[in-house]
Amino acid sequence: MAFQAKDKKTRDKAEDLLIQTCQNDIRSIDSLCELSSQQNDLLLAEYAAITIKTAIKKFISNTQPYAVELRLHHVDLFVQILTKQIPDKIKVSVQQALQQLVCYDKQNHFKTRLKQHVIQSIETKLENMVVSACYIAETLKLDDQFEWFQSIIQIGKIIDSFSQSTKNLWAKVLFNQLDRHLKTNQMRGIPEPIQQYFIFNEELCQVLILKIQQLTFVGDNIEYCHFIVASQRLIYGSISTQYKDAIIAKKCPFQDILGIMCETFIQSLVTFTMSSNFSYENLNQNQQNLINEIIKLLAITSKSVSVYHLFAEFRMAIFVDIIIPFFSSNSKEINDLNEDPNEFVQLTQDLLDEQKSDIIKSSIAQLIMSYCQHIDGSISFFSSFTTLAASYCIQKLQKIEISQQLGLIMEFREHYFLKSMNVHILLETSLLILSILSNYLIQRNEVGLLFKSFIAEYGDYLINYSIPLVKARLCTFIGQFCRSILNEKDDLSYQLLNFLMNQIKSAKSELYSNCYCAIEAIKNIIEEPHLEKLLEPNIGQILLVLCESLIQSDFEGHFDTIKQIFKTFQIEPSVLDQALGLIVLKIQKEQECVGQGQTERQIFINQTWNILKSLPEIENIIPIHFNLLEKRVSVLYQYIINPNIIDFDEDIVYFISQLIFKTKFISDYQAEMFFQCKKVIEKQRFILGQLFELFNYYIYYGKSLFSNINAQEFLIQMLETVFNNPKIGEASQGEAILLLHLLLQEYQLNKEVLTYIYTKILQRSQLLVKNDFLRARLMGIYISGFIKNCTLTLEWIEQQQGFIYDHIIDSSKYCLPDYDSQLYLFGFCQLLIQNPRYLNLALLKKFVEVLKNQYNHDLKKAKDDNDDNEDMFVFNDELEDAKIIMETFQSNITKHNEFEQFHLTYQHVRKTINISELIQNDSLLKKDLDDMLKINKINQEARIILKLKKRKET
Repeated sequence: MAFQAKDKKTRDKAEDLLIQTCQNDIRSIDSLCELSSQQNDLLLAEYAAITIKTAIKKFISNTQPYAVELRLHHVDLFVQILTKQIPDKIKVSVQQALQQLVCYDKQNHFKTRLKQHVIQSIETKLENMVVSACYIAETLKLDDQFEWFQSIIQIGKIIDSFSQSTKNLWAKVLFNQLDRHLKTNQMRGIPEPIQQYFIFNEELCQVLILKIQQLTFVGDNIEYCHFIVASQRLIYGSISTQYKDAIIAKKCPFQDILGIMCETFIQSLVTFTMSSNFSYENLNQNQQNLINEIIKLLAITSKSVSVYHLFAEFRMAIFVDIIIPFFSSNSKEINDLNEDPNEFVQLTQDLLDEQKSDIIKSSIAQLIMSYCQHIDGSISFFSSFTTLAASYCIQKLQKIEISQQLGLIMEFREHYFLKSMNVHILLETSLLILSILSNYLIQRNEVGLLFKSFIAEYGDYLINYSIPLVKARLCTFIGQFCRSILNEKDDLSYQLLNFLMNQIKSAKSELYSNCYCAIEAIKNIIEEPHLEKLLEPNIGQILLVLCESLIQSDFEGHFDTIKQIFKTFQIEPSVLDQALGLIVLKIQKEQECVGQGQTERQIFINQTWNILKSLPEIENIIPIHFNLLEKRVSVLYQYIINPNIIDFDEDIVYFISQLIFKTKFISDYQAEMFFQCKKVIEKQRFILGQLFELFNYYIYYGKSLFSNINAQEFLIQMLETVFNNPKIGEASQGEAILLLHLLLQEYQLNKEVLTYIYTKILQRSQLLVKNDFLRARLMGIYISGFIKNCTLTLEWIEQQQGFIYDHIIDSSKYCLPDYDSQLYLFGFCQLLIQNPRYLNLALLKKFVEVLKNQYNHDLKKAKDDNDDNEDMFVFNDELEDAKIIMETFQSNITKHNEFEQFHLTYQHVRKTINISELIQNDSLLKKDLDDMLKINKINQEARIILKLKKRKET
C-alpha cells in the first residue's frame, strides 16, 4: 500500500504506518533486508530497499537512542546485501542507508571495520566482493589516511574479467575519490603529500593508461572510458595548477606518457568525426560525457611544453575535425533560441567569459583559448581560417561563384565541414569562434583591418540576413569587436548600431534571444570610452528602444544596460520623460501579473525598481530633472495606500528617502505620502526598517511639514506603536525613540505635545528594559528636550517631583560613544547656558566621565581606524543593530564639537557658579576636569584628535 496505492492519502498513510512499524520493531530492518535481497519480485525488493533508507533516517532523527550494537548489526546486514548479486538500483539505496550510518557514527565505531572489509574483499578477487568494496569505499569517502585507497587502485589490475557494470562502478568510485581531493578540496588548500600521492603514483598511472588503450565511442564501455578520462583530467588539472613542467617532468609517471595519450585522444576523435555515420545530433549522453572529458583534458594538456609540438602539428586537424563540428549549435541550443532565450544567452556569455558550463561546447572554448595562449601562431591561424569559412558561407548563400581568393579553405571543399555541414550553422559557428577569439585579437592592428574588411564586404548581407540564429551570433560578434570595427566617422558603424536596435525591437516578435544578444552588444559598446561620440547622437533612441522592449523582457542584462546608460550619458528631458513612463509601465504590468497569481514575476518588479532607485544618485538627473522624475514615479506612490497587495512598498520608501536626501527638501508628493506610512508600519509588524531613514529625512529636512501640529502628532502616534510594542526587539524600539530625539532637537513643540511624549516615554522606561543603550535613548528624550524646548521640559520634569531629573543625570553611565555621549553633553550644555543653577557636583562628575570616555574612544578610533576591533567578541545582536543604525542617522548633534561646547559652557557657567569651590573636596575630579579642559579636538568628521597639550609639552 505504501508504494503501490493509487490514492495519495492512502499511500502516505500506509507509508507512515510502515515506518512507524519499523521504528517499533528492531527486527524490521532484518525483514526489509531479506525482502530487498529476494529475486522473485524485483519491484518489491526496490521498495524494501527504499524503506530501509527512510527507516534508518527516522532511527537517527528519533529522540530515543539508536544503540551502537543495533547500528553495528545494521551495518553488517547492509554489507551482506552489497555482496549479493542483486540489481544496482537496490544496492544504491542500501549504500545510501549505510552512508547515513557512517555520517552518524561520530565515535568511529565501525569505520575502521568497513575499511578493513574493503581491503579484504579486494584481496578475494571475487567480483561480488569487489563490488561491495567499491560501494563501501564510496560510502566512506577518502580521508587523509589515504594509504588504504591503494587497494582501490589494485582493483584496476584484476577488473578485466569482470562485468561491464562492475567496471563502470569501479571507474566511478575512483573518479569520485580523486575529485574530492584534487578538485573539491583543492579550494581549501589540500596538503601536498596527498597531491603527490595521486600525481606521482606509478600504479595509478599504469591502471589509468591500460584502461584507455581501446578507446572507442560506441559500445557498452563508454561510461567506463568517460570516468577513466575524467580521472586523468583531474590529475593533469592538478599538475597544471600546482606545479610547473620542469619540476615534475622527471618524476611524474603521467608526464612520460602524456604525448602518447594526447595523440591517441586526438586521432580517435578525428577518426570518429570523419566517419560516415557521425552526427553531433545523434550522440547519446554517455558519448557526450566521454567526448567532453577528452576535450577538457586536451585543453589542459595543451599548456604543457612537453606536448607543444604535438598540438602544433595537429592544429589543422583539431580545428577542422574537432573544434568546428563540436562548436556548432545543436538542436537543444536552436530550441533554446526560441523557447529559453535566457539559457541561450547565458551559455553564449559563459563561452565568452569563464566556460563554467559542463558541456562539450564550453570545453571546446577552453581548448580554443588554450591554443591561443600557448601554441604560437594559433591566433592568426584560427582568425584567418574562420574568417575564410564565414566568407565561404556568405558567398555560397549569395549563390555567387566561390572566390578563388578564399585560398586555404578551397582545399576542404570535399571535407565534412564544408560538404555536409549546414551552411547556416557553419556561418553562426564561425561568427561565434571569432567572438571567442576577440580577447586576443582586438589589440592587434592587422586583425582589426581584417575584420573591418570582412564587415565592409559582407556587412550589408549580414544585416539583412533572415536566420535568427545567425543574427544572434552577429550581435555577439559586433559586441566583442566593437573596439575594432566601430567608428563615429564611419557610416557602416551607424548601420550596425541600427541593426542592434532592430534586434532589440525583435522582442515584440518574441525573438527574445536576438534582443538579449543585441543588449549584451550594446552594453559592451557603452563600456568602451572611445565610442561615446559614436553613441551620443543615438543614445536617446537606444534608450527608448531598450525601455520599449523592457515591457516584454525578463533578461537581467536588460535592466543593467538601461541603468548603465542613465549613469553614463546625459539624457534629453523629453527622452527621459518617455523612458521613465515606460519603466513605470513595466512595474504596473508586472504587478498586474503578480495580482493574478504569477508571483514569480515579482523579481522583475524588483529589477525594474533597481533602475529607478539608482536615478537619485546620478548628478545628470538629480536635482536637474527632479520634477520630471517625481511626476512620473509618483504614479507608483499610490500603491503604498494599500501596501498589503504589493511587495515593493520598501522600494517606494527607499526611493522617496533618497530623493529627499539628495534635494534637501520635501515636495508636495512626498508630504502626501508621509500620511500613508502608518499602513506600511502595520504591514511590517511595527518594525520601521527602511521607514527609519525616511522619517529621519522627513524630520531633518521637512521644516515646513513639521511646522504643522497634525504632522507632529501623526508621527508621534506612529512611533508610539513601535517603542511601546513588546513583541519587537529593543534595537527597533530604539529607532523610534531616536526619531523622537530628532523631533525634539529640531522643533519647538507645544506643551500638550511635549507632555504626551514625556509621559509615554516615562511609562515605557518603567517597564522591562534589557539593554543599556535603550536606557540611554529613553533618557535622551528629556535631554533632547533641553535643546529647543528647555523651559517646558524643565516644567514637566519639576512636576514629577524631581526624581526623574536624577535618572536623567545618571543615564550617562549608559551612553555609547559618539551620538549618545554627544547628546548628553550638548543637551545639558544647553540647559546650563540657560539655567546655570542646575549645575551640581553630580552633574559635573558625569560631564567629566562622559568626556573622558569619548576622548578615550576617539583616541582608539584614530589609532586603529577600525570600529570593529573594539567589539570583536561582543555577541549582543541588539547592541550591534543599534550601532549600525547610527551610521546613517542624520542629526545636528553629531556635527557639534562636544569638547568645544563644554569649554564654552564652562566659561559661561563659571561667571555664575564658583566651580573651584564646588570641587574643592574632590582632587581627582579637579585633575580630570583640568585634563578635559586642555583637550583640543579638530577635524571632527575624520575624528582626528590631538593629545593633551600638557602631555605634548612634557
